[in-house]
Amino acid sequence: MKPLSCNGPLLFTPGGGAAYPKRLHASLLLLAGGRGSRMGGRNKLYLELEGSLLIEGTLESAAPLFSETILLVAPGESEKINRTLSALVKKWDISVIEDRAWARGPLEGLYNGLFHMKEEWGFLLGCDMPTPDMDIIKGMASFRTTDSDAVIAERLGFLEPLHAFYRKSCIDPVSDAIERGDRRIKQFYDTVRLNVINEKKLKEFGNDERSFFNLNTPHDVEKMKLLQKVG
Repeated sequence: MKPLSCNGPLLFTPGGGAAYPKRLHASLLLLAGGRGSRMGGRNKLYLELEGSLLIEGTLESAAPLFSETILLVAPGESEKINRTLSALVKKWDISVIEDRAWARGPLEGLYNGLFHMKEEWGFLLGCDMPTPDMDIIKGMASFRTTDSDAVIAERLGFLEPLHAFYRKSCIDPVSDAIERGDRRIKQFYDTVRLNVINEKKLKEFGNDERSFFNLNTPHDVEKMKLLQKVG
């Protein structure tokens, strides 16, 4: 997944919580176990913009759409999160799940999310993706079928693993990939049934540039601040 430039303003607009007439039968799996090496070693979970944590905006937008929210974090991180982010944990009834071991990459987080989620499907979202578009997510959800294990978007010629739906049937393939020493999520794709949504279809649902925008470096954060001021 690569940082994307946006033609229009990309605004961070935390509000009073989005309301949806019907929740998806799916779990929200927020991936926050990385060390943020390109962010100067800062945990992206605690990134702020204009005095608000970016994760607040993500939760305000996405959490009401799902039946549960699971936060996937690094080993030893749950105590700090339950202490420093207690208000958010309580507000959204978040389950905080630690990785079982260090340095296994996002595959470890995905495994734990699939293992602990109550629903058959989970939507994996990176905590560094602060502006998910709910119309895009609902559109992707409509591609879940009984003969598919994952719903993945393809943009600019790349598959997007951290903004995707995964079924519980992926647990064993993910576990096998971890045992092989794989760390990247895409490395188990050839062992499951993928339903790939192309870029043209994504744009029919909503603002794909906004939804897939992610923060990798301090420069990306500064760009967001600039866009906030312009907007």
